[in-house]
Amino acid sequence: MRKRKMMNVCVCLIAFAVLLPLSACSPKQEVQRNDREEAAGIPVTFLINPATNLSENQELAEAFNEEYEGEYYMDVEWLTESASGYREKLKQWNILDEMPAVITDAGFDYDFYTLLTENKRLVNLRPYMDAIPQWKAAVEPEILDACTEESGDIYLAPLGSGIQSYAGIIYNKELLRQAGYETFPKTWEAFWDCLDALQAKGITPLSLHGYGSYWVPMLFATSYLYGTREGQAFLDQDFPDSYQTPEMADMMEMLDRMYGYTYADAVEIDYDEAEERFCSREAAIFANGYWMIQEMPDNVKENMGFAPFPGNILMNSPRMSAWALTAGYDAKVTDGAAKLLAFRVELDARNSEKLQNKEGVSALECSYIDAVESVSTVMPNYQMKWEQEIQNDFFTERLPGYLDGEIDTGTLLKEMDERLEQIRVKK
Repeated sequence: MRKRKMMNVCVCLIAFAVLLPLSACSPKQEVQRNDREEAAGIPVTFLINPATNLSENQELAEAFNEEYEGEYYMDVEWLTESASGYREKLKQWNILDEMPAVITDAGFDYDFYTLLTENKRLVNLRPYMDAIPQWKAAVEPEILDACTEESGDIYLAPLGSGIQSYAGIIYNKELLRQAGYETFPKTWEAFWDCLDALQAKGITPLSLHGYGSYWVPMLFATSYLYGTREGQAFLDQDFPDSYQTPEMADMMEMLDRMYGYTYADAVEIDYDEAEERFCSREAAIFANGYWMIQEMPDNVKENMGFAPFPGNILMNSPRMSAWALTAGYDAKVTDGAAKLLAFRVELDARNSEKLQNKEGVSALECSYIDAVESVSTVMPNYQMKWEQEIQNDFFTERLPGYLDGEIDTGTLLKEMDERLEQIRVKK
């Protein structure tokens, strides 16, 4: 069995000191492992939200270790890292043959996913799902279809339903109330009016960022794009042949407009900083999914509401929730890792039922369910539709200049197509 290299000592000490309750390596659990040396450790890396020092996967780690005590345990490496940073680390670990047995975010980068499957770096999950029929039965057919190859092989293990995978707008109810709004605006015209009203009260309307991914502003911008028939047709495409379209031009100009309602240094900060500022009441409006709500402390949740994007739009894509198993571990570890994926679906089903029934949940989660149940349009995640180099390298290099007015929209989209041609030539 492969062994991961030791993580940087400083990172380990910080994570241990700050997140001892999260760790799958707590002293109590370590004693249990010593008493049951036959238990197989399943290497996995999970992210810690630096704004809250919490992880959406904490419950999963604790519940699985309890359920399979003495047989398997999750050997977790907790990282304070952005989602895009984690995806880059996966590529590095693949080159070094140091990937954990279970990887998250497995379906985001199509090229990387294809590389892994073609080089037999992922485990075909179909035999394991056939051996655990309740696992397969718990996944909605359309979600399973979206994660199944033409050959019938299955390398991606999604959640069973999409109920916990929607993204929309999270807003500070008190700050909006100060600007005269009891509910979130339902149209884009009313949205801009709300931003003006917040600004007039000395409140920063939007918590945006640029460095790293442009994830939050792009959620706003692509939901705006998806509000027209032409925009829907464009965003529904897999890997467009050209970005020089009227729809993209309109979206980029909307993106530029939004940066007039955020911090002066928004382009220079990363997602984590933008989220932390929002949770600290430094801005009124943010965009993200239920995974962020899961990681919010209760004292932050109580001041927040959730709403769809104007036009009653939410974002969701079946492959977003997919994890995968990496090849190369011994049979017992792989078997335990497959049981972990099945257990994840089972736990999600229980939690999703409670969430849908609003059992023991916060007012914020209730507003999330209300939005999901009344949504009229669900858009895909642009991250799975566009070239990764466009989203990461090109945006990082060229959007700051565009937002500063150094280049116009037409020039930006032309350069985007030029980069797209270079990317495809390399392939």
